Amino acid sequence: MVISTARVGRVGVVGDVHCESETLSRVLDALETMNVDAVLCVGDLVDGPGDADATLALLANRDVQCVAGNHERWLLDGERRDVEDATDAVNEASEAFLRRLPRIRLYESSVGRVMLCHGVGEDDEAWLRPDTRGYALQDIPTLRELMLDDHFQYMIGGHTHERMVRVFPGLTVVNAGTIHRKDEQTFTVIDFDAETVAFHSAAEADTGRLIEEVDLPPPGPVE
Repeated sequence: MVISTARVGRVGVVGDVHCESETLSRVLDALETMNVDAVLCVGDLVDGPGDADATLALLANRDVQCVAGNHERWLLDGERRDVEDATDAVNEASEAFLRRLPRIRLYESSVGRVMLCHGVGEDDEAWLRPDTRGYALQDIPTLRELMLDDHFQYMIGGHTHERMVRVFPGLTVVNAGTIHRKDEQTFTVIDFDAETVAFHSAAEADTGRLIEEVDLPPPGPVE
Protein backbone atom coordinates (compact mmCIF):
# COMPACT_ATOMS: atom_id res chain seq x y z
CA MET A 1 0.00 0.00 0.00
CA VAL A 2 1.19 3.50 -0.90
CA ILE A 3 -0.12 6.74 0.57
CA SER A 4 0.43 9.99 -1.31
CA THR A 5 0.51 13.21 0.71
CA ALA A 6 0.92 16.93 0.15
CA ARG A 7 4.02 19.00 -0.43
CA VAL A 8 6.60 19.33 2.35
CA GLY A 9 9.36 21.86 2.83
CA ARG A 10 10.98 20.99 6.15
CA VAL A 11 10.40 17.67 7.91
CA GLY A 12 11.56 15.91 11.03
CA VAL A 13 12.42 12.25 10.54
CA VAL A 14 12.59 9.61 13.25
CA GLY A 15 14.54 6.49 12.39
CA ASP A 16 13.98 2.96 13.64
CA VAL A 17 12.13 3.27 16.97
CA HIS A 18 12.08 -0.26 18.47
CA CYS A 19 9.74 0.54 21.37
CA GLU A 20 11.88 3.40 22.71
CA SER A 21 8.81 5.30 23.91
CA GLU A 22 10.63 7.58 26.37
CA THR A 23 13.26 8.57 23.83
CA LEU A 24 10.57 9.04 21.19
CA SER A 25 8.66 11.41 23.47
CA ARG A 26 11.78 13.55 24.00
CA VAL A 27 12.51 13.61 20.27
CA LEU A 28 8.97 14.65 19.37
CA ASP A 29 9.11 17.41 21.97
CA ALA A 30 12.39 18.63 20.46
CA LEU A 31 10.96 18.58 16.95
CA GLU A 32 8.06 20.76 18.07
CA THR A 33 10.60 23.56 18.57
CA MET A 34 12.27 23.10 15.17
CA ASN A 35 9.63 24.56 12.85
CA VAL A 36 8.95 21.39 10.83
CA ASP A 37 5.95 20.89 8.54
CA ALA A 38 5.51 17.26 9.54
CA VAL A 39 7.19 14.44 11.42
CA LEU A 40 7.90 11.24 9.49
CA CYS A 41 9.02 7.84 10.74
CA VAL A 42 10.73 5.08 8.77
CA GLY A 43 9.24 2.14 10.71
CA ASP A 44 10.55 -0.72 12.84
CA LEU A 45 8.39 0.56 15.66
CA VAL A 46 8.14 -2.71 17.63
CA ASP A 47 10.60 -5.34 18.92
CA GLY A 48 12.65 -3.41 21.42
CA PRO A 49 13.39 -2.89 25.11
CA GLY A 50 10.51 -0.52 25.86
CA ASP A 51 6.70 -0.50 25.78
CA ALA A 52 5.26 -1.23 22.33
CA ASP A 53 1.72 -0.05 23.11
CA ALA A 54 2.98 3.22 24.61
CA THR A 55 5.20 3.77 21.59
CA LEU A 56 2.43 3.21 19.06
CA ALA A 57 -0.05 5.34 21.01
CA LEU A 58 2.47 8.18 21.09
CA LEU A 59 3.02 8.00 17.34
CA ALA A 60 -0.72 7.97 16.69
CA ASN A 61 -1.54 10.76 19.13
CA ARG A 62 1.25 13.02 17.85
CA ASP A 63 0.23 12.51 14.19
CA VAL A 64 3.58 11.07 13.14
CA GLN A 65 3.42 9.86 9.54
CA CYS A 66 4.85 6.33 9.68
CA VAL A 67 5.57 3.52 7.28
CA ALA A 68 5.81 -0.14 8.24
CA GLY A 69 9.17 -1.84 8.65
CA ASN A 70 10.10 -5.50 8.56
CA HIS A 71 9.54 -5.83 12.32
CA GLU A 72 5.90 -4.76 11.96
CA ARG A 73 5.47 -7.31 9.18
CA TRP A 74 7.07 -10.03 11.28
CA LEU A 75 4.89 -9.24 14.31
CA LEU A 76 1.63 -9.23 12.36
CA ASP A 77 2.58 -12.46 10.54
CA GLY A 78 3.79 -14.18 13.72
CA GLU A 79 7.31 -14.53 12.31
CA ARG A 80 10.77 -14.16 13.84
CA ARG A 81 9.51 -13.99 17.40
CA ASP A 82 12.96 -15.17 18.46
CA VAL A 83 14.55 -11.78 17.73
CA GLU A 84 16.06 -9.84 20.61
CA ASP A 85 13.44 -8.04 22.74
CA ALA A 86 10.62 -9.39 20.57
CA THR A 87 7.19 -7.83 21.15
CA ASP A 88 4.97 -10.72 22.27
CA ALA A 89 1.66 -8.98 21.65
CA VAL A 90 0.04 -5.55 21.34
CA ASN A 91 -3.39 -4.32 22.33
CA GLU A 92 -6.29 -3.95 19.92
CA ALA A 93 -5.69 -0.26 19.19
CA SER A 94 -2.01 -0.89 18.52
CA GLU A 95 -2.73 -3.76 16.17
CA ALA A 96 -5.22 -1.64 14.23
CA PHE A 97 -2.61 1.13 13.95
CA LEU A 98 -0.01 -1.33 12.63
CA ARG A 99 -2.37 -2.83 10.08
CA ARG A 100 -3.13 0.63 8.66
CA LEU A 101 0.50 1.48 8.04
CA PRO A 102 1.56 1.74 4.40
CA ARG A 103 4.93 0.48 3.25
CA ILE A 104 5.57 3.67 1.26
CA ARG A 105 4.52 7.31 1.51
CA LEU A 106 5.09 9.87 -1.21
CA TYR A 107 5.69 13.60 -0.88
CA GLU A 108 6.23 16.55 -3.19
CA SER A 109 9.01 19.02 -2.44
CA SER A 110 10.63 22.01 -4.11
CA VAL A 111 13.49 19.80 -5.33
CA GLY A 112 11.53 16.76 -6.47
CA ARG A 113 9.36 13.87 -5.36
CA VAL A 114 10.27 12.12 -2.12
CA MET A 115 9.67 8.50 -1.10
CA LEU A 116 9.48 7.51 2.57
CA CYS A 117 10.09 3.79 3.12
CA HIS A 118 11.88 1.48 5.51
CA GLY A 119 14.62 -0.28 3.57
CA VAL A 120 14.84 0.55 -0.12
CA GLY A 121 11.47 0.98 -1.78
CA GLU A 122 9.31 -2.12 -1.37
CA ASP A 123 12.24 -4.14 0.00
CA ASP A 124 11.99 -3.61 3.76
CA GLU A 125 15.10 -5.72 4.46
CA ALA A 126 17.52 -4.10 2.01
CA TRP A 127 20.84 -3.20 3.67
CA LEU A 128 22.02 0.05 2.13
CA ARG A 129 24.85 1.39 4.25
CA PRO A 130 27.36 4.23 3.85
CA ASP A 131 29.98 1.69 2.75
CA THR A 132 27.80 -0.58 0.58
CA ARG A 133 29.66 -0.96 -2.70
CA GLY A 134 30.10 -3.19 -5.74
CA TYR A 135 28.29 -6.51 -5.78
CA ALA A 136 26.46 -5.65 -2.54
CA LEU A 137 24.76 -2.77 -4.36
CA GLN A 138 23.81 -5.08 -7.21
CA ASP A 139 22.04 -7.28 -4.65
CA ILE A 140 19.53 -4.47 -4.04
CA PRO A 141 17.37 -4.55 -7.19
CA THR A 142 14.91 -2.01 -5.78
CA LEU A 143 17.71 0.54 -5.59
CA ARG A 144 18.40 0.18 -9.29
CA GLU A 145 14.68 0.47 -10.02
CA LEU A 146 14.41 3.74 -8.08
CA MET A 147 17.54 5.14 -9.72
CA LEU A 148 15.95 4.60 -13.12
CA ASP A 149 12.48 5.83 -12.10
CA ASP A 150 12.26 9.54 -12.87
CA HIS A 151 9.13 9.85 -10.69
CA PHE A 152 11.37 9.88 -7.57
CA GLN A 153 14.41 11.99 -6.86
CA TYR A 154 14.82 11.45 -3.09
CA MET A 155 14.37 8.50 -0.74
CA ILE A 156 14.20 8.58 3.05
CA GLY A 157 14.78 5.20 4.67
CA GLY A 158 16.20 3.40 7.66
CA HIS A 159 16.69 -0.27 8.62
CA THR A 160 20.49 -0.19 9.03
CA HIS A 161 20.47 2.18 12.06
CA GLU A 162 23.25 4.18 10.36
CA ARG A 163 22.64 7.82 9.49
CA MET A 164 23.82 8.84 6.05
CA VAL A 165 23.34 10.91 2.92
CA ARG A 166 24.33 9.19 -0.32
CA VAL A 167 24.00 10.24 -3.94
CA PHE A 168 23.30 7.75 -6.72
CA PRO A 169 22.48 8.31 -10.37
CA GLY A 170 18.90 9.60 -10.35
CA LEU A 171 18.45 9.27 -6.58
CA THR A 172 19.61 10.88 -3.33
CA VAL A 173 19.17 8.71 -0.23
CA VAL A 174 18.89 9.89 3.38
CA ASN A 175 18.97 7.44 6.30
CA ALA A 176 17.64 8.96 9.51
CA GLY A 177 19.50 6.57 11.80
CA THR A 178 17.80 5.14 14.89
CA ILE A 179 16.72 6.05 18.39
CA HIS A 180 17.48 2.53 19.65
CA ARG A 181 19.69 2.67 22.74
CA LYS A 182 22.15 0.06 21.45
CA ASP A 183 23.30 2.35 18.60
CA GLU A 184 24.03 6.03 18.08
CA GLN A 185 20.69 7.64 18.90
CA THR A 186 19.82 10.30 16.34
CA PHE A 187 16.95 12.00 14.60
CA THR A 188 16.98 14.12 11.46
CA VAL A 189 15.63 17.37 10.08
CA ILE A 190 15.54 17.59 6.29
CA ASP A 191 14.93 21.02 4.80
CA PHE A 192 14.13 20.53 1.13
CA ASP A 193 13.77 24.26 0.52
CA ALA A 194 17.17 25.08 2.04
CA GLU A 195 18.61 21.78 0.74
CA THR A 196 20.14 20.74 4.07
CA VAL A 197 20.11 17.66 6.29
CA ALA A 198 20.70 18.09 10.03
CA PHE A 199 21.37 15.13 12.31
CA HIS A 200 20.52 15.69 15.98
CA SER A 201 21.21 13.66 19.11
CA ALA A 202 18.36 11.63 20.60
CA ALA A 203 20.41 10.58 23.65
CA GLU A 204 18.87 11.36 27.02
CA ALA A 205 21.61 13.73 28.14
CA ASP A 206 21.51 16.01 25.08
CA THR A 207 18.36 15.40 23.05
CA GLY A 208 18.21 17.91 20.22
CA ARG A 209 21.92 18.76 20.11
CA LEU A 210 23.11 19.23 16.54
CA ILE A 211 25.60 16.52 15.58
CA GLU A 212 26.15 17.43 11.96
CA GLU A 213 24.54 19.47 9.22
CA VAL A 214 25.30 18.65 5.59
CA ASP A 215 24.04 19.70 2.20
CA LEU A 216 21.18 17.77 0.64
CA PRO A 217 22.73 17.13 -2.77
CA PRO A 218 20.68 16.60 -5.91
CA PRO A 219 20.66 13.14 -7.50
CA GLY A 220 23.57 12.31 -9.73
CA PRO A 221 23.23 12.13 -13.51
CA VAL A 222 21.61 8.94 -14.76
CA GLU A 223 24.07 6.66 -16.47
